[in-house]
This record gives sequence, C-alpha cells and structure tokens, in this order.
Amino acid sequence: MINAALFHPITTGRIALQHRVVLAPMTRIRADELTLAPTEQTATYYEQRASAGGLLITEAVHISPEATPIWTIYQRVTEKGGQVPGIWTETQMEAWRAVVARVHAKGGRIICQLLHTGRVAQPEIAQHPLVKGTDAPLPPVSSSATAIEASNETGNQYNWDKGATLPRALPIDEIPRLIADYRHAASLARRAGFDGVELHAAHGYLIEQFMNDGVNQRSDRYGGRLENRCRLLFDVVAALVDEMGPGRVGVRLSPTHLDPETGHSRQVYFGVRDGDPLALYTHAVEGLNAFPLAYLMLTEPRVGGLSQSPEAEDAYRHPMRNRGYRDLYDGVLVGAGGFTPSTATAAVADGSYDLIAFGRWFLSNPDLPERLRQGADLTVYERETFYGAGAEGYIDYPNLEQGPGRFTTMPQSLIGGSLRGNRPVTT
Repeated sequence: MINAALFHPITTGRIALQHRVVLAPMTRIRADELTLAPTEQTATYYEQRASAGGLLITEAVHISPEATPIWTIYQRVTEKGGQVPGIWTETQMEAWRAVVARVHAKGGRIICQLLHTGRVAQPEIAQHPLVKGTDAPLPPVSSSATAIEASNETGNQYNWDKGATLPRALPIDEIPRLIADYRHAASLARRAGFDGVELHAAHGYLIEQFMNDGVNQRSDRYGGRLENRCRLLFDVVAALVDEMGPGRVGVRLSPTHLDPETGHSRQVYFGVRDGDPLALYTHAVEGLNAFPLAYLMLTEPRVGGLSQSPEAEDAYRHPMRNRGYRDLYDGVLVGAGGFTPSTATAAVADGSYDLIAFGRWFLSNPDLPERLRQGADLTVYERETFYGAGAEGYIDYPNLEQGPGRFTTMPQSLIGGSLRGNRPVTT
C-alpha cells in the first residue's frame, strides 16, 4: 500500500477513524447570501469528500454576527459575491443538519469549526438582512482597542491592503456573553449531528488577539501575564467540553516562531504577534492537556508561503517547525499546512503527528484518501476559484473514475519538486 502510515486506524477522542487523512478547515465563501447557511452545493461538497472512517473539518463557521467578516478583500468575492456561514440561528442549524446527514451516509465523520474573527470582522455586517434591525452585538471587537495595521512585511500573512476599523475592547462584563455565544453555537452543532466541534484559536482571530501581547493591552484578569492572556482560550474550551462532552472538542493553534537571525516572527496573521511566542504557546499547549479533547491541530508556518505553482512551490520543501510541541501535548496531534503525500506519511510514521489535514489538495481531489492509498496522480488545484460564489472550483473537481476532464494532474512525487528537474521532496 502506498503511503501506508496514513491508513492505520486511530481513535481521536470519541471518534473512531479508519485512516489519518483529514479535510482541513478552509474558507470557501459560498454560504446562502440571505441566511448565511450552507446550501445544497455545500452538502454536495462535503459529501464528495467523505469516506468511510474519514474525518472532515468544516470551513470556519461563525458563532454570531459580531464574529462574522465580509470577505471583500478577495477580488473574486467582490466580483461574484459570496458569504461565510454561521451557526447561531435555527435555519443555519437545520441546513448544517442536512450536510452532516450526507457525510454520515457515506460513513464519514465531520466536525464543525467554530470561529469568532474579532477585530478582523467589519461593521458592514450590520447592514445584512439577518442582522439589520436586531440588537445583536456588532464588530469589530478585540481584547483591546488595537488596530490592524496595513503591512508589506514578509511573513505577515492575510493582512489588510487597506485600513481597518479600530476595534472596541471587550469589557470584562461582556466576556460571559462571549463564552455563551460559543456555547450556543456548540449546542446547535450538537443538535445538527456533528461528531464534534473545533475551536479556531489560530490565525490572528479573536482568541489569538487575547493571547498575544502585541494586541492585548489589558490590565484585568484577561491581560498582562501570559497566564491571563490564555485565560479566554481555556474558558472557552471548558464551556465547549461541557456542552459537547469529553472527546468531542478539538482546538486549532498556529504557534509563531522568532527567526533567530532577524528577530521577526516567521508566521504572523493580521498583524498578531507576541514578544515571546515560545513561552506563550508552550503554556497554551501544556494547559490544553487538562481538558479531554479530541485533538489539538497545529498549523505549520510554511502554510503562508503557498503561493507558487505546486510543482515549483518552495514552501512544500520547508521543514516542520512545530515538532517540539509533540513532546508537550499528551493527546492526538493533527498537523496542517504545506504537507505533501510523502511528508505527511513521514510525519505520521515518525510520530511527529497522528493525523494530517490537507486543504487545497483535498479541495481539488474529492477522493484524496483513495488517491493517496493508490499513489494515483493528483488533480492540481485552481487558486483563482478558492473563494467566492459558484460551483466552479467547488463541486466540479473529478474523482478518479471520472478522469481529469479539463483539469491538470500531476504525479504525487513531483509535488514541491520540478517538472524538469524532479527535485526530491523532503520532510
């Protein structure tokens, strides 16, 4: 069997899996425009990628209007429209129930990723028909009134190319309401039939805005010392575990690393940074051992550099940088970000990670686990259709039986290499 290490069964929390190839959460911006609920196309998308004993993690699903961004920073969204989904209304819950049912019918498992984007969300959500005229709290909010700064700094991923609205600092008496919003979303996810939820505590969004001292300027029990800055992370995790039960909650983190030569962080999202990221994320990871989680997912820093064509992508050859957290975390560890079939197999085989989450390769290969099992060629993803409305680049990628159609394919061995020189792919 090709890539054999990826096909050993494993139980992650209360979820039994037959293989270790996971669909990574990846924003698609294709929710219904009026309800911010998943659509029939959404159900087809997840059904296509479901497999017996395989785990899918949804795109980021927003827990409230306050949490929801308007992604017009993507040109395709501006041109073709598109919204991100939520899970705070009954209509949204029922639509997610239909998605879950389609995945379960194929023997798959599916987890709902819960997100509050904090200062990344824009006040324009107030004009959406679902929100207008209600008393829902509105964005942007954050740990402190610290603005996102436009930046061309190398390694500063997904930053604005325009000015952002100054966020409102969440007062301490609103923290219980915020945690209740997470709990409510988890309750709806449970009713929809999801096998679990994942707390998105990465990529510069609200939880990280509390964790990192470059944003968090508070002087109360949620600011100052790193123990205080991690308090919201642990408080939300506790609420989610209480709502979902043991082994039904995952957490995603994206630890940053200081370059020893430049002193700058190797991985920064929306300008969120910390003066001592190693101490911060060590404390966060060790603290998560206190909870009966399903898993901890870590984003590898190389993910931000994935912008070249796959056969020439330098980031695919960058080494893993989060291996040290394996020694700190006692549970199931999921790796995401820039894995190729060979590096994913090596990471599981040597114990660095227990499961590997694929994003863009799972988008363009609905039957990715089977292709990895067979060593079959992979369909190359089309970057221009990642985001925005429409079926193109969403549910029109073929499986093996259908053939490549209009799409390009490439051998797994050439990912991150060169079609001319066939440079080796390394871990």
